[in-house]
Amino acid sequence: MVETLSEEWIDKAQAKLANASKGNFFQTTEARLIPTFDRGDDAAAIDDELTLGKILGEGAFCEVKEISAIKLNNNDAGDGEVTPADLPSEHKGDTDEADFPVNLFQSKAEIRTYMSDNCLREDGTGSHSRYALKQLKPNNSQKHVEQGLIDLSIEAKFLANLNHPSIIRLRGLSGTPLTTNFGLVLDRLYMTLEDQMDAWTATKKDSMSNGLCGCLGMGKMDEETRMGMLVSVVTAAYDLSCAMRYIHDQNLVYRDFKPENAGFDVRGDVKIFDFGFCKELTTDLFDKPSGQYKLTKRTGSQPYIAPENFVGKPYGKPSDVFSFGVLLWEMLHCKFAFYHLPNPKDYTDLVCNRDFRPAIDKSLPLRLQTIISESWDPDYRKRPTFKRLAIQLGVELRDVSSDQDALNRSEQMLDKSARSFRVNAKKKTTH
Repeated sequence: MVETLSEEWIDKAQAKLANASKGNFFQTTEARLIPTFDRGDDAAAIDDELTLGKILGEGAFCEVKEISAIKLNNNDAGDGEVTPADLPSEHKGDTDEADFPVNLFQSKAEIRTYMSDNCLREDGTGSHSRYALKQLKPNNSQKHVEQGLIDLSIEAKFLANLNHPSIIRLRGLSGTPLTTNFGLVLDRLYMTLEDQMDAWTATKKDSMSNGLCGCLGMGKMDEETRMGMLVSVVTAAYDLSCAMRYIHDQNLVYRDFKPENAGFDVRGDVKIFDFGFCKELTTDLFDKPSGQYKLTKRTGSQPYIAPENFVGKPYGKPSDVFSFGVLLWEMLHCKFAFYHLPNPKDYTDLVCNRDFRPAIDKSLPLRLQTIISESWDPDYRKRPTFKRLAIQLGVELRDVSSDQDALNRSEQMLDKSARSFRVNAKKKTTH
């Protein structure tokens, strides 16, 4: 990996980060306390506070490794240090600190101590890592190191201020910003949405009487399996729509919706992660004729990029809705929507210019059919907002959740999302 970065590049990077955080979002939201953990210059450094385990996933520039231990070099937490024994009974055991009162930890030192003492989660099957480190890949080129550090730094800025149960939580930083040992300490996820979609596909194939793979409509699956999978899909879709409603309420666009960028924690709750492409829609970017924003062309992953984004027109929040519509179709049909269009020219011709969309199975619940068709409408002005999508999916979730446990769980997530909106609204009124 590149060892040093030029002062000229660092100056330009700092300017980019300052520009990314100049908008109203960072002025009206309060960043959480984010501790920093020491990292050595190489993997064997004795001053490294994080012991890393296996690779959990990787992208173009970065990889994610589980954190198997946190050993603090020094930590002057003071007399107010909070230990697990001090926690109220409802905050002990398997409860994650994400559920604790926001004022429980009064200093970064307290958070460091808690994370060190509770790095592993114990259950009947053994010990499991609570945290993971997102860092640069070791063999990146100079160009990839520079782009990866910008993306990591932007992601850190947004995650420090975002607060929603279906958005991954930034727990800490490691190393020195804008250096090759910089990284993000995040909650560890145990399965991506892509992995879950593969599992749904396998389950469906096993349950089909003739071994063929259809969608989650009536098909030939036995009814119990079909309904169980449908509840799982709608639950995940509802949670994702609530997270996106929250993101859009902050006047942000996410711009990278895809199965690889959502995952499930140890409790099975879905989380959106990877905010390197997140962008605030500031007034200087506004394009009056279209009512959208002048943003970088083709930002995101091709099979999920909205037509207006792909061809270089102004775009904004409706582009995220398009991506969600494609993703929901894939979750319900257990296959990829535009897998046969890897060539950008073909994608432009068929999806952007000729409005090609895969057929929606007519045996799916009518509400879900409507959500998909409206979300990927060629006219961005006709696409629904995530507020509307969350309401519709919440109703659908109640309709399909006949099982009481599933219904209780959906009510719990509805309440968590509502609390996030109330907390955010309260913060805005105090600024």
